[in-house]
Amino acid sequence: MPKKRNDITNIVEQYLCHSCGSCFTSCGHDSISYHTTVGGYLFPKIDYDSCTNCGLCYDICPGDHFTDYLKNQTPEDPFVGTIISAYIGKSTDEKIYKNSQSGGAVTALLKSLLESGEISAAIVTSMNADSSSYSEAKIVTSVEELIQAQKSKYVPTNITSLMQKIEKVDGTIAMVGLSCHMHGLENLLTIKRKLKNRIIKIGLICDRVMTSASVDFLSKQMTNEKISDFVFRDTLNTSYPGDITVKTKQNELKILNKKSRMLMKDFFTPARCLLCFDKMNIYADIVIGDPHGIKGVDRIFGESLVLTRTSFGKNILDKAMSCNDIILRETSSEVAIKGQSIEVKRKKWNAHMNAWDELGYDMPDYPSSVILHSQNVTRKEINIAKRNLEHAISLDSYSSREELLKDASKYYNIKLIKFNVSKVLNFIKRIIK
Repeated sequence: MPKKRNDITNIVEQYLCHSCGSCFTSCGHDSISYHTTVGGYLFPKIDYDSCTNCGLCYDICPGDHFTDYLKNQTPEDPFVGTIISAYIGKSTDEKIYKNSQSGGAVTALLKSLLESGEISAAIVTSMNADSSSYSEAKIVTSVEELIQAQKSKYVPTNITSLMQKIEKVDGTIAMVGLSCHMHGLENLLTIKRKLKNRIIKIGLICDRVMTSASVDFLSKQMTNEKISDFVFRDTLNTSYPGDITVKTKQNELKILNKKSRMLMKDFFTPARCLLCFDKMNIYADIVIGDPHGIKGVDRIFGESLVLTRTSFGKNILDKAMSCNDIILRETSSEVAIKGQSIEVKRKKWNAHMNAWDELGYDMPDYPSSVILHSQNVTRKEINIAKRNLEHAISLDSYSSREELLKDASKYYNIKLIKFNVSKVLNFIKRIIK
């Protein structure tokens, strides 16, 4: 009997899965499907009746390990990455800009690439209220489809699962994804070599996502009715940086203050996000996000931070600017990185990795330079990280989604009281001064 090869089952059980979708694409026998857990994790599952024990799903999983190919591409400082140029700006298309979350740079760039014929399609993420995970990866080929997919989706999405379909599409493709999707793509390219020079990688800055159970919770703060649409940061109907909105099946708009998302962020953060060092999407060609900490940014209607990491990415961006699809002004890369609180990220990553090890879980295999560029942490910081991780794992211990949401409501009410008390105390301090 042949020796059984490793697969992604243990990776899922160890909560190391990113939900990126790469394992799905690696399987040539349709043996992998995705399901949403009670806690809102999006996890793959193997059908062992059709599985051939090839081990490819394990080989390309970035949640457990980086391939040598990916490790060899890692910049000297993996928390920052290579930066060729840094800009602040926005889309020149009024419709895209008004519908954007913060400047519309991603959509503007994709529009420019589609209209110039440099790409034949783009992989993006769209919210889907009828999906158990509330989001879905899509291949789009028109500007109208791009506009429909605008704004960030703070829930797990298996974007690289579309690579099987992309192989059948002629021409160059742009993929918009988080750092975990780029990790999965790079690992996947070791077995999908024909795609290697056909993907433009547009990365999003990502501190972390929330499990899809967060959508259930936040929706219920606005309505008990079934929803047809959910927006985490709606700048079309509310002022920048955008409140949470839903539309009911009767097309009624409901609004929840943006602070609710921030208050619940820790409660619904997946364990794997806490172990990720790559907030800045270091393997992408172009990286786009919110311009935190930078002076002179439009805080009323919003603008985008745009970083180029490769000469290929810089050329693409230059063409979009020359076509007047996006208007950008240069900024300091040092100031841009400082605004993303990377020094804090170095410490938090190290604390969570130490805590994960102490909890007895399998450790992800990262390039050694990640550890070298992290920051030392205290016993207190490791203990806090351990509580974060234990809570993240506990989301799947509930008997039902309803039971989970009950505890989430208790947590929310306590956080809301603390938030309001803090506001009053700060107001009193300002008066006294």
